Amino acid sequence: MKRLALWLVLLIAAAPVWGRNIGYRVEFVNAIGCHIVQVDLNSPWAKVTPITSIRFPGGSEPMMSMCRRQQPTAAVTGTFFSKTSLLPIGDIVRDGRLIYFGGMGSAIAITPENIVAFENVPYGRHQDWGPFETVLACGPRLLKSGAVALAPLHQGFSDPHVLGRASRVAVGLTPANKLLMVVTRQSVSLYDMAKVMLTLGCIDAINLDGGSSTGMYYRGSGVVMPQRGLVNMLAAYEAVQHETRTCNCELEAERQAIYKWRAGQAYQVYMQAQTPLASGDTDEAIRLLEKATGLDELNASYQVRLGMALAEIGDLAGASVAYARAGALLADKDKLATATDRLRTALIYNPDNPVAQTRLPQVYRARGMETQARAAEYSLKLRELEGSVVAAHPDLVAEVLEQVASLAGGDSSWLRNQPRLADIASATSYVDANLGVSLQLPSTWEFAPGSDTGAMVMRHRFEPLLAHLRVMRVPEKIEVQRLADLYFERSFQHELYQTPVNSAGPRATKTTEVVSLTERLYCNTLFSRRGELVWVLSFTCSADRQPQAAADVKSILDRFTLFG
Repeated sequence: MKRLALWLVLLIAAAPVWGRNIGYRVEFVNAIGCHIVQVDLNSPWAKVTPITSIRFPGGSEPMMSMCRRQQPTAAVTGTFFSKTSLLPIGDIVRDGRLIYFGGMGSAIAITPENIVAFENVPYGRHQDWGPFETVLACGPRLLKSGAVALAPLHQGFSDPHVLGRASRVAVGLTPANKLLMVVTRQSVSLYDMAKVMLTLGCIDAINLDGGSSTGMYYRGSGVVMPQRGLVNMLAAYEAVQHETRTCNCELEAERQAIYKWRAGQAYQVYMQAQTPLASGDTDEAIRLLEKATGLDELNASYQVRLGMALAEIGDLAGASVAYARAGALLADKDKLATATDRLRTALIYNPDNPVAQTRLPQVYRARGMETQARAAEYSLKLRELEGSVVAAHPDLVAEVLEQVASLAGGDSSWLRNQPRLADIASATSYVDANLGVSLQLPSTWEFAPGSDTGAMVMRHRFEPLLAHLRVMRVPEKIEVQRLADLYFERSFQHELYQTPVNSAGPRATKTTEVVSLTERLYCNTLFSRRGELVWVLSFTCSADRQPQAAADVKSILDRFTLFG
């Protein structure tokens, strides 16, 4: 009996220490209540990695749903994302592969050996993440080499959502190689958060997304619940085999060996999913299929089966993402006909899918279908442009008006009495005597059909140039500039300049550059007020077309008149 007990002691001592490298505590730091997850990166079994929504890119998911699928030990809200496109603003590298390019901010980068670096990201330029298995870029930077290092404007952050006081999330590293994920429910400044991380012993730290996105998950529970769905999180696992971890700097033979191992694991999980698929347990099947696609991200068949399962439960946005991933993988393998079918299916399920929008014209062109490529580029580009305009999203406009109602106080019945635009009388002119507005388009433009009664879309007949007009009823006590600040919050548009204009009542204009999945977008937005009615007129195009669009923009602005 003693010999058996001694054998068990030796066996336990020799086994990997799982479950002891990630902990959670609550602590008051500088009179600020902090929820803290600590990850001991000295353990070879600990792994920190981004996780994404099932609708990524271009879609969000409830935090608890994302964590139930991905099953991390702990996770916190990741990088910022635009409220219009639901696309992140920072680079994301997972398992050594760049899965999203954002091109701004500061990044936490981790090698397969759990060596951590904090890097500033050159604005708009690709960074070489070769040595790193994990990268998540957000910002601004809070600490550098043991000192506060705040320069948000220099890093491209001008959004008041980032610069003001808010509940916050941060990640930092101590000299003992302990990674701290810290969440505050209180509204604090960036400087306050930097001091918190310094007091906790961090030498380097960056800010992550916060505000209404603030969230923390730990061992099956939502410690801090976000008020909206999330696009990505920074997650920690405590029992990951080191032999499966990889980055782009490893030898090709080693990478291939790891891929084969992961592909084998993925096949086993995929086969396990067949049982719940056959029995009708679609939720469990989707969890297993998502796990299989994560293990083998190059298998298009797994993505298609996941898309079919998501479509069965009515998650068309998620199904669109899976089909788009399959189409992109097939296109990379030169299986162009099948890729075309998968990408078309993705756009049927969600016409705004950014991956399918980008890849379908490329596939058409690779097949020699130039006419179809140009038609797809035009229509899909217009959808991308419209998607980048805040006023083109009725749900976002409703959020802005709810915030206005809170600021205005008192009676909010005006929220239910929003104006409706009159029917358009001709293809190039709009006159509404009831609302007191007229708008004349150049001959090369036309009004596009739409179902939103409070807005209208205008497009160039031959070029991907788009304009959008929205009318809102807003109490006069709310200044136009304050409304503009609320309007742009969380849209993460890089502001180039802002000019107040006094013409036909108070006006404010913002000219912005939008970070998008594929290229920079130019957007000029004009706010005009007459009484309680505020008109938001936006022009958008790709940045390279902005010079040629300038004359049309001026023409439309000159012929936009408020009267009565």
